[in-house]
Amino acid sequence: MARPRSARAQIRDVVGANNSLRDIIHGQQLAVAGARSLLAGMQEKQTGSPLCRHIHLPREWWERRQVLLSLKSDMITRGCQYVVARSQHLDLMKPQLMDHRYEDAQGNFCCERFEFFHFTGVQSIKQVFEAIKYFMLNMEITISEALGHTTVREDYDTVDDGTSIWNYRLLSTDSHGITSEVNKVVLTEYFDESAQMGGRPCAVVVTDSVDVDDLYPYNPQERVRRDISATTVLTEMRLKKHRRSISTGSETLIDGTELEGNFTANSEEGYTTQTDTVPSCEEEEEVMVVMQRVAFMKMHKPEFDISRSSMRSLKEGIASWGEVEVQSIRGAVNA
Repeated sequence: MARPRSARAQIRDVVGANNSLRDIIHGQQLAVAGARSLLAGMQEKQTGSPLCRHIHLPREWWERRQVLLSLKSDMITRGCQYVVARSQHLDLMKPQLMDHRYEDAQGNFCCERFEFFHFTGVQSIKQVFEAIKYFMLNMEITISEALGHTTVREDYDTVDDGTSIWNYRLLSTDSHGITSEVNKVVLTEYFDESAQMGGRPCAVVVTDSVDVDDLYPYNPQERVRRDISATTVLTEMRLKKHRRSISTGSETLIDGTELEGNFTANSEEGYTTQTDTVPSCEEEEEVMVVMQRVAFMKMHKPEFDISRSSMRSLKEGIASWGEVEVQSIRGAVNA
């Protein structure tokens, strides 16, 4: 009969097995890191982004509007497809932020950003949707106030009677005295039922930059051209909030997690108030709007002399307008 192994020998075996597993996991993590590096390198060699579409606006107003009208359906469809592809393996209920910044072969500084935001306790998708459109229509004021930049809207053209298709140009001068210019197309649409979102209601905002404008050409000798191509998709989820009887000794969060004992209610976090007098047992629903946003930003290499500090400031702030937008939306829906 074999002699039983000592406890120390068994521990050594377990430690050895754990070390082997740790080495295997480390090798897998290195393989994933290599794959991510390969994908990043391929992305940096690409020209533009799937979000970008070549837009050429002619000089005549009626021709410009025909171009914009012809863009809407295809750009909204493609934008939704890209957002769905990027988020298909992710949990929409959890915050996400992916930010990749690099310099392309032409010396332009680029940033691709993909992120989720959650707006809890709002009335509906349309409330957040209207807040986004309000920001777009007044963004020069909001950017000036939030960033301290002098931002003006030089031109604005609404194609339809509503606010679903429009084109505008912005000039923004930062604290270093560097002026950036943006020539942008914005397309919006609300769907009561969206096939791409599984038949659920959704709202979509697509923006892209004008590549060639015969009426308002870019001025690269004096201004830094900034291209912004982005798609924002809003979907709605309903979260259940529970109120329990005092006899249970616990309260429940939106996700069903129980908190034991007495506590002070925090409505912002979804807690329900525990009372000491009247037992209750009821269920409520709360609307949460999930905002998925993917954006590709390109700051074209300046064609005029610019200091290193000014250039560094431009690169660091390449995504600042998007951050101001989210702050503005939260302020509007929480007002």
